[in-house]
Amino acid sequence: MTTIKARAKGESRPLSGVEKVAILLLALGRPKAAQLLRRMDREEVRLIAQVAKQLPPISSEELEQLVDEFANSYSSGIRFVGTAEEIRNLLSEVMAEEEIDDILSPPASSEEPVWSKLGRIKDDILRSYLLREHPQTAAVILLRLNSQLAARLMGSLPSELRNALLIRMVGTKTIAPEALAVLEQTLAEDLITLETPAAGAHAGIAEILNRLDKPQLDGALRDLGQARPADTEVIRGMLFTFEDLPLLAPKALSLVMNQIPLDKLVLALNGTATTFQEAVLGALPTRSRRIVELELQAESDASEREIADARRLIADTVLRLASQRKITLPNAA
Repeated sequence: MTTIKARAKGESRPLSGVEKVAILLLALGRPKAAQLLRRMDREEVRLIAQVAKQLPPISSEELEQLVDEFANSYSSGIRFVGTAEEIRNLLSEVMAEEEIDDILSPPASSEEPVWSKLGRIKDDILRSYLLREHPQTAAVILLRLNSQLAARLMGSLPSELRNALLIRMVGTKTIAPEALAVLEQTLAEDLITLETPAAGAHAGIAEILNRLDKPQLDGALRDLGQARPADTEVIRGMLFTFEDLPLLAPKALSLVMNQIPLDKLVLALNGTATTFQEAVLGALPTRSRRIVELELQAESDASEREIADARRLIADTVLRLASQRKITLPNAA
């Protein structure tokens, strides 16, 4: 297999098919190469042109391995370097100048910079992310954000951390492009999905977690928070359990209670603390509240399954009303 010497380390690697074609075209010269290029489609020409610009020098021995029939013509050891000018001259035989410029120009990236996308993410989520990062990483992130957003985030941080970050920011000089690229990629993976927190994977995961009992939910959130802290913050805002009922706003709680049959409410409140019951029953009309209180004072023979089902009904009602935008969940930002 034909190989070329890598420039940086002197190691050999196989020539790719496109590289072989590019070398042959350079060796053939403009007239013959033009005849071949006319038979290729635009994408093939673009690929060959881009590869040819990056070819390292090719010795006569390496060329002989590629094309034995040209051995005599190139026995003096010609070395090829695919310069931009050589490629432009070659392409000029088969296409207009505008087309050549388009092919030789690097493709423009239409993707929005990650730093612009961060500006659409809620401040509390970014703050939580910064608190979990190494101080030097947090300092670099703050330096790259727009000044208004950076100022808001700095103002929300503890004073000791804020001062330490300011010192690091002042001392930060030039950032290596490679290091910055790694940081941008990490930010893209960790935070960009937070632009639409109520959609996509977050909503699906929240729906699953909402079906777990309290111990299982707490354990899942703890593990998820260690691996994906920013995502966890968003998912928390979509979660609701029966135990969160007193945390609803008074109007929201009244709307929920209006849709729950009193017998189901009595079942759900069985075994709950007096303070919990008072917070929930405060959303009922006086007569309905009195009925529920009398039922709770009586001895109950309800099974654990019946109680769990009643509590699930109430939690599902809250989530349904929240999805209809009639109420807001207590954990939602």
